[in-house]
Amino acid sequence: MVALTLGSPLPRVVVVGGTHGNEYTGMYVVEHVLSESELRTTFPALSIDTLCANPRAYAVNRRFVDDDLNRQFTSVRLGSAPDASVYESVRAHGINAELGPKGPTASADFVIDMHTTTANMGCTIIVNSYSTLAVRVAAYLSKVWGTYDAELPPTSHAFHVYLHDVSQDDAPYLCSVGRDGITIEVGPTPQGLVRADCVATTERALCLILRYLNLHYSVSEQAPPIRRTLPLYVDQGKVPWPAVTGSSAVPGVLIAPSLQDSDFEPLRTGDAMWVRPDGSESMEDRYDGALGEVVYPIFVNEAAYYYAQSGRGVGLTKLVDWPVE
Repeated sequence: MVALTLGSPLPRVVVVGGTHGNEYTGMYVVEHVLSESELRTTFPALSIDTLCANPRAYAVNRRFVDDDLNRQFTSVRLGSAPDASVYESVRAHGINAELGPKGPTASADFVIDMHTTTANMGCTIIVNSYSTLAVRVAAYLSKVWGTYDAELPPTSHAFHVYLHDVSQDDAPYLCSVGRDGITIEVGPTPQGLVRADCVATTERALCLILRYLNLHYSVSEQAPPIRRTLPLYVDQGKVPWPAVTGSSAVPGVLIAPSLQDSDFEPLRTGDAMWVRPDGSESMEDRYDGALGEVVYPIFVNEAAYYYAQSGRGVGLTKLVDWPVE
């Protein structure tokens, strides 16, 4: 716990929506469900701001204008001059000036970035290994997620924790601009619309994160006890779409029916991943076991991952019992 002393400024927590302009749920939550004033009243140990990260893309219902904003925040990119021809490059530098500068002296103590996915991910909390506070927050959510709470909307979404084992300098994600940060990912839901169940799940996850942070930073209380280790899924990179030609966003193959909607389910050596247009399969279309006998796919058939700017393919992870402290 980091206790505040009398007269010290409240920790600054920034709640972000619209990092991808066609993911409406986060912006719906901050515009129509939970106002800044309501959040500050409910969580008095925090100074809470909200931010629309990519207003131009949000206004035209597109993931991005020129490039994926959530890939712009490495220290190398932020340390170089922005590319004036790429809106998201300029916008990333502006966000870094507003919330950063990225690193241990950032003005934002904690950044919460709200996303949705077309994949069957349920509620997935994404953390980076450098942020031990984010891992503790995820451990708390894992402990209480399925518990009835009259103050929070119910949810039918399963809960998972996904981790990027990466330094803060190398993390390209918007949440890495603050001293600590976390990402909420909810799905499946199509792009460019709002579903009540996804809004309720996002609101529940956001409020639980803020509840833990409010206790963590509070003078009079302390954060609730959490488990020493946390089962989570560690990123192993992506298996790229095969048979993508030229600049086309449409893959030349389909996700195998046995893999579709099977996020976080075990994928074993020899299991099918792709189906060719004529319905045929080859050994090249099966998981080759390069990362181990059993892996766990994520972002299966994520629509955004048809685009090179966001990184094409299907993510693979390993299930690990990760130390919380």
